[in-house]
Amino acid sequence: MKKHSDRLLKFLLTATVLFMLIRIALYDGLVVRQYEIRTPLAAEPHTFAVLSDLHATCYGEEQQTLLHTIRRYVPEAVFLVGDIADDKREFDGTAVFLEGIAADYPCYYVTGNHERWLDYTDDIKELIRSYGITVLDETSGVQTIGGEIRLFGLDDPLFYEDTEEYRTHLHNLETAENGFDLLLAHRPEFFEDYRSAGIDLVVCGHAHGGQVRIPFLLNGLLAPGQGYFPEYAGGLYETDNGTMMVSRGLMKNEIPRVFNPPEVCIVRILPTE
Repeated sequence: MKKHSDRLLKFLLTATVLFMLIRIALYDGLVVRQYEIRTPLAAEPHTFAVLSDLHATCYGEEQQTLLHTIRRYVPEAVFLVGDIADDKREFDGTAVFLEGIAADYPCYYVTGNHERWLDYTDDIKELIRSYGITVLDETSGVQTIGGEIRLFGLDDPLFYEDTEEYRTHLHNLETAENGFDLLLAHRPEFFEDYRSAGIDLVVCGHAHGGQVRIPFLLNGLLAPGQGYFPEYAGGLYETDNGTMMVSRGLMKNEIPRVFNPPEVCIVRILPTE
């Protein structure tokens, strides 16, 4: 009788642990990840919210869950780094979010590949601008935030004839050695090009966190543009001549995100101590 009770107890404990592990692995509630970049090129602290790959996903009624999450951090500006809309979903979720966030903060947007696939691709920039959002591309020139952060943006490479044209526009950006140059771009796989162009910080998305993660072992299983075991699935990538922050994105659909909850990224640019 005692052996039977022991086996039953072990079974229940094992089942409970497995159940909790699966619940944690498949958790898809909104999380916030915060990053700090220190630089001698900034005299004052700056806080920005970075969002990518919303794909018209809804977070609460009228997007209030997402909007309240961003408001808690009082960003100086909000950066939208592509695939905020989706070619297979209605625009409603995107529209409600853009209307809400643009009423609170200066917002800057660059296109993603899914916006290139929209039926209304030719009108997407004007549609985004209609919400009071600044659209950045190679024609925008330099935008300045807080008097010292120099802001650039590029369309997704699919908006150009080929990737060489994309690289040409990237290297034609008027970066400055004595200013902090921040680039909004959708794809992280061009990190080496961003660095060689003199960009101090690039914020990206596109990789969706590699979809499947294993904490401490695997940062991402599969990402568009990078294939299996992507090098830049999500997080902060720092080098001596440039830094990249990759958002894991906000999209939720029928494909499970494993140890990879959707996220809002908060980036703080701070003066070097």
